[in-house]
Amino acid sequence: MADKMKVLVTGAAGLVGGHLREHWGDRYELRLADVKPVGNLAAHEEFVQMDITQYDAFLTACQGMDAVVHLAADPSMAAEFYKTLLPLNIIGCYNGFEAAREAGCRRIVFASSINAILGHDQEEPVPWQAPVYPVNVYGATKCFGEALGRVYAHQHGLSCIMVRIGAAAWKQAPDQDPPRREAGITPHDQAQLFARCLEAPDEVDFKIVHGTSDHTRQWMDLEVSRELGYEPEDGTAQF
Repeated sequence: MADKMKVLVTGAAGLVGGHLREHWGDRYELRLADVKPVGNLAAHEEFVQMDITQYDAFLTACQGMDAVVHLAADPSMAAEFYKTLLPLNIIGCYNGFEAAREAGCRRIVFASSINAILGHDQEEPVPWQAPVYPVNVYGATKCFGEALGRVYAHQHGLSCIMVRIGAAAWKQAPDQDPPRREAGITPHDQAQLFARCLEAPDEVDFKIVHGTSDHTRQWMDLEVSRELGYEPEDGTAQF
């Protein structure tokens, strides 16, 4: 279809990128970007090798795209600041927002993390508007990304949706203990949530949404995620 949304996905060779490709099928025209090769391309996919620390390359990759799903980062909670967090999670993050703006993309969906609020130890699900509370430097870089999204929405009118991803490697299993506080999100629910973010109305300027499946004891509140039409189909609450 000629009118499919054109989406640049950075970090496409990673875990979440693979989940999105698998479950989206040909829903979008995808430009898959990573420093590592992405194989088994379908007719609706193209690959560009890109280092997110190189702004000009990022800007070129954004050209002609309707939206950017910015997944690329060092995802390790033990990552070293100068070695990877500064170039990838700070400079690469800034490059994503600025390149999306300069290229005329209408939206960026940024992969934040539960680590931005991991310090909140409470019985009730953490709401999106709770003060950021990272407990590691990786989490602090995700707070930076969320703040940058607020800046670009306010200053430049770029629609910015921040997805605080829970445990992206979580798997559905009926023997899990439902009373345990949980933040896991299955690949199927990941794909649904990111699709809802991409397809949200144009008037959505800035939102922070939480990315978990449907659990008996949620770690993060899903109110804003549901406002975008997200209805998780997996999780401990399904047992």
